[in-house]
Amino acid sequence: MKGFPKVIKTKSDLVNTFKLVQKKRLKKEDWLAAVEKLENQNWIMCPVIELSEDRKTVKIMFCAEVAAGQKIKNGAVYPTVQAVETVEVEKDTTEAENAATDGQEAATEGNTAAGQGNTISFTVLTLSKAVNIGTVTIGIPAAVTFYDRMGITEEEVEEMKGALA
Repeated sequence: MKGFPKVIKTKSDLVNTFKLVQKKRLKKEDWLAAVEKLENQNWIMCPVIELSEDRKTVKIMFCAEVAAGQKIKNGAVYPTVQAVETVEVEKDTTEAENAATDGQEAATEGNTAAGQGNTISFTVLTLSKAVNIGTVTIGIPAAVTFYDRMGITEEEVEEMKGALA
């Protein structure tokens, strides 16, 4: 990406670099790679903690942004979220951890509510179709897309990409 801007922050940056590609002053591949990086910002990548046997139920760390009816990203597969459930699980603590924190708990006992901080929240998603075998992350749609931040429509970006094809 020699000569290519390190960051594309605005619509005018994107349009100007596109014009430079058309004039053959920048490489088409570099521009397309930069757009792909921007498009990846439209997703919150969440590690998969657990998959059901049929791969239609996915457990991730708590994610407030996910909602029923959304399409999630899983490679080239975009299943729809049919149901969202939040599950709280007690933390597993070892005897060594308990012994190390006993003194701390005694010192702060009057200040904390019982059981506070002893649970981990997970989000369990039920999907319309199975995720890919070996899935380790899924993409949840971000609340604000790069299109919104830059003030450009997805159609405009797709039109530019199509003009380079």
